[in-house]
Parts: sequence; C-alpha cells; structure tokens
Amino acid sequence: MAPGCCFCGRGNRRKSEESSIPIEATVNKEQEIKEKTAIPIEANISTEKGESTIPIEAAANRKKGVRTFSHEELAKAARYFSISDNNRLGDGLTGEVFKGELPNGEVVAIKRFKHQANPEHEKLARNQYEMEAEILSRIEPHQNIVKVIGYCDDASNRLLVYEFVPNNSLKSCLHGKEEHTIKWSDRLKIALGIAKGLAYLHEICKPRIIHRDIKSANILLGDEFIPKIGDFGLAKEFMSSHTHVSTGPRGTISYEPPEYYIADLRGKLTEKSDVFSFGVVLLELITGKFAILGDNERLVNWALSPLKQVLETDNKEDLDMEKYNNLVDFKLQKDNGKKEISRMIYCAAACVYKPMKLRPKMSQIVEVLEGNKEPMDYIWLRNDTQYLYQGSPYALPEALRPAVP
Repeated sequence: MAPGCCFCGRGNRRKSEESSIPIEATVNKEQEIKEKTAIPIEANISTEKGESTIPIEAAANRKKGVRTFSHEELAKAARYFSISDNNRLGDGLTGEVFKGELPNGEVVAIKRFKHQANPEHEKLARNQYEMEAEILSRIEPHQNIVKVIGYCDDASNRLLVYEFVPNNSLKSCLHGKEEHTIKWSDRLKIALGIAKGLAYLHEICKPRIIHRDIKSANILLGDEFIPKIGDFGLAKEFMSSHTHVSTGPRGTISYEPPEYYIADLRGKLTEKSDVFSFGVVLLELITGKFAILGDNERLVNWALSPLKQVLETDNKEDLDMEKYNNLVDFKLQKDNGKKEISRMIYCAAACVYKPMKLRPKMSQIVEVLEGNKEPMDYIWLRNDTQYLYQGSPYALPEALRPAVP
C-alpha cells in the first residue's frame, strides 16, 4: 500500500521503506471476484526462471470483474503519466502510482511498474507484478482490502488498476503535517478495520493469504477512516496456517518480525509474521511515532519501558492510566479514550512481545477491539508481562519459544 497530507508521507519516507508503494484508491461500483478453482501461486511462478508458467491473462480472465486494458487506454487515463498537477500519487523503487480517470468517468489509481536494468531485478519485479495481480483478482470484495479493477501486460509495460482511495495512507495521515489529529475513536476504527481485513486473508479467504508487508504506508484510508489494506506485491497464498511457511523477499525494515533474525527461521514467514507487523502499526496508532525512530531505534524497543509501566496491573477492568502519558500520542492526551487506548495497548503487546507461536490470531484481535472479549482473559494473561522483560523482541532467540512453566 492529513488535510493535504502527502501520499505515503512522502516527506518522511525513509529509503528502507520504499520497497513497496501504497496504492491509493476508492471505487463505487461492485466487483464480483469469484474463484472456484484455486491454483497456488507457487505453481504459477517458476522459482528457477522467475517467469509465470500460466499467462496472467488466463488467470485474470477467470475472475469476473477484472478487466484487461491496453497500454494506450491507461496512458490516456493517467494523462500519459504526467507528474504535473499532482497526478503522480507515489513513487518507489519498483514503480509509480498515478491518478487516472477511465472513459466511463471512474476514478482509479494506476500502478506502473518500472523496468529494471538488472535482469535479476527485472525478474523479481515481474514476479511481484504477477503475484499481486493474481492474488488480488481472486479475493472476494472486502471493505478493508483494496480492489483490483484490471491490468495491462503489454511487453515491458506492466500496469495494475486499483480502486481510488482519496484520503492517502495511514502513514501520511499519522505523520504528515496535519491540521486535524485523528482522535482515539477513529484510531480504534482504523485498527479494527485492518484487523478484520487480515482476519479475512488469514482465516476466511480461499486459498488463505499472507500479506508479508503490513505497514502504515500500505494502509489506505477511505471515507470516515475506513482502512483498506493495499500493496500485495509480496503476498503468498497458503493452505494451512499450521504447516505452511513462505520464503522470499522480506517486507519493510522496522516492521519485520524477529524470526527474520533467527538463523533457523530467517526468510520464512507465516501468518504470525503479519500479526507482528500489525502490532507495530498499532504502536504507531497508540504513540503517534514512526515505526523507526532517530538513530535507527525501533519503536518496538522504545515502547518496552512505558508499556511495562502501563501493563503492570492486576486490575482486569482498567490499565493504570495515570502512567500512560509516556506511551500515548501527546496530541491526544486530553482525549478521554480510555477504552479505545486500553484495547489497542493490550493487542499491540500481544502481537509484538509474545513469542511467535503464542501471538494471537487476527480473529482474536477483532474480538478484543470490538469489545466482545476482555484482553486479560483472552490474549494477554497476567503472567504474559514476563515477555516485556526478555529484552528487545529482536535480542533473544528464546523469546520465540513459549516459556517453560
């Protein structure tokens, strides 16, 4: 994947987080995207040649509502990819995103993949394009997942067409120069929407999908702060959350789970990796800080000390809110959002600081954020505070294993 907030927080973007571009998009028309026969992405992408063994046209044409476009059609829709008049919405290492208008008046976002001079990089870029096109084209419409409308695969011209979401990315709205600050109730709505989208991908979608690059720059905000998960260029399908792991390119630094840094797990991803990254986004919502701070300090490390102060309580009904000022966004400390803050803090702690195998499912996070379950009875038990004293989530391999009673 701010009144006048710049797309993706362009002014604040770090080089390490430019590996994927948030796709900004909203569409008012319905898409019917139905998939009766799922073909695993691993079968479509050759690991040796880096080329699709099944033409993307054949894959996309099986899905209702996914259209094919010529390069000329999309070039005209995007004003021939002019960067004037704020027509370019985003620019990253693998491509650019432009605002476009189709002949029927529908406003869209058009992602144009860049040609890579390095042959290996070019293969990787094509693989990511094909993965994103195929995976998005088979996902049933969901209000918290960006929709793909169509694509163009014309020689070296690779373009994807998405719904247009008008309010930029969560990153740009949280960290951009804003006159209006997102209040706690809206931050809870954003967190809940992201959780619902991930719960759908992990537990309902067939085949299920690991996003692999969840971050605030890839969360797009629609009207009334309805979030949409975008940029599926690194996504993988999986058939069983208990047995399947994926290998391949990493996501974005500062959102990567600690298993990336363990020799036996390096490069392997499960849905629990998405859960960790979601927890980092929650910390951004809670603190108002970037996922990576000055001197390359990670937010998940900085948050340890204030979280200990807040979470060291035997009170199941409330956190020690007198100590929360060191943790929460200073812009909202006068906003009395105790319930919203409490739910998000418990969920962030469970997603980020618990061992990988003990991280909650996204459906459990949804239950807590909706207020249907009490977090200290469900995802963060009294003894779980021990995980805050095991050091940085990245420091100890033991943190990945459940504690021995």
